[in-house]
Amino acid sequence: MMMNELKMTEIKTLSWTELEMLVNDLKKKHTNKGLTDVETKILKGVFEDKTYRDLAEEIRQEEQSIKNAAYDLFKILSEQTGEKIGKSNLITALARYRDNSQTFDHNNKPQTQQSNKVLELVMEVGIDDLTPEKIDKINNLIQKIARNNTIKPIMKLKGSIRLFLEGSEDGLQRLADLHQSGELQALLNELKSDDIPEIIVKKAEFTTDAKVIEKAELIKAIREGTIDKKTLYKVDLSGAILSGAILSGADLSGANLRRANLSWAFLSWADLIEADLSWAFLRRADLIDADLSGAKLSGANLNKANLSKANLSWAKLSKAKLSGANLRRANLSKANLSWAFMSGANLIGAILSKANLRGAILWGANLSGANLSGANLSWANLRRAILIEADLSEANLSGADVKNAIFIDATGITPEQKQDLIRRGAIFGDNSNDRSKVLV
Repeated sequence: MMMNELKMTEIKTLSWTELEMLVNDLKKKHTNKGLTDVETKILKGVFEDKTYRDLAEEIRQEEQSIKNAAYDLFKILSEQTGEKIGKSNLITALARYRDNSQTFDHNNKPQTQQSNKVLELVMEVGIDDLTPEKIDKINNLIQKIARNNTIKPIMKLKGSIRLFLEGSEDGLQRLADLHQSGELQALLNELKSDDIPEIIVKKAEFTTDAKVIEKAELIKAIREGTIDKKTLYKVDLSGAILSGAILSGADLSGANLRRANLSWAFLSWADLIEADLSWAFLRRADLIDADLSGAKLSGANLNKANLSKANLSWAKLSKAKLSGANLRRANLSKANLSWAFMSGANLIGAILSKANLRGAILWGANLSGANLSGANLSWANLRRAILIEADLSEANLSGADVKNAIFIDATGITPEQKQDLIRRGAIFGDNSNDRSKVLV
């Protein structure tokens, strides 16, 4: 293992909520004032890998003004943590600080010991489902109400919306007591902003369900890295919140990870054969060389995930989100990618033989050297896609939108197919691409 990989395993990543709360507390400790709106936006921008130029355009301020505000904030953080902090090391440095120091609440009092109890929070919300970002925002409100930033969700299940929370016993008990008195609902109504859906709390009680408690303990053990990753075969982790979890090389074959949050998780070389990841959140997850053959990934969010050389043969990916994903040299033979969103994906050298790509959005995707023999690309959106040297033997391109798609040196295309594709706007880069010669 490379040295930088070793270092990565030593640090637990921070969620957006954890980062915002920690920086707010550190600044308050230094200046007696919390984060300003601009500082919060800068922090969020750094968390999402945005440039200062993008941030300046987004919040309509001069780029130099953004840089100055960021410099002042990083200077405070450096003084408080004792480590030089900048844009490039903000997350890792603060994760180190969190893991090596005692956690403080908003009143700078030491937190009480973590509770082994699990609080079940049942809510009705103004949308059909909650994205991880919405959960972060709701949990931020919950932390403020509990006056405790150790409170965080362990898992999310449907049936209204059921959040299971861990944290200090004092914080969890305060939430339960506030719900009992009716104050929890009032406080949520008072604190929530326009971008958070309407929340109606139906229940806030400590659960006694042995299966739920056992599952919560398992999730905590995975987060803390204290579990044997080879013992997770067919495990039930549905709805688990495991963003940033280190599960490289784990045996998760046949596991139930339905609707789990695995954003930014490390799953390289993991065994996920026939695992159920339907509607799971895997944005920016590391799945290099992972075995996902036969896995269920319908509706999963894999935007910007790294699936280089991953095995996805026979995988079910209908309506999955793979925009900007790295699928270079991945095996997707016989996979179902119907109506998948794959705009801007890197599919260089990928194996897509006999894959079902009917209606898939491949706008701007790079399929150079890909094997698409026998693939179903009917009604797919291939606008501006790059198919240089791709193998399209017996591929079905009926109804596909190929305007400005580049087919230079692509193989397996008959002369009749070539003329039809040119007529529909495809680019072949030779004299045959002169549309004036094509019979209409």
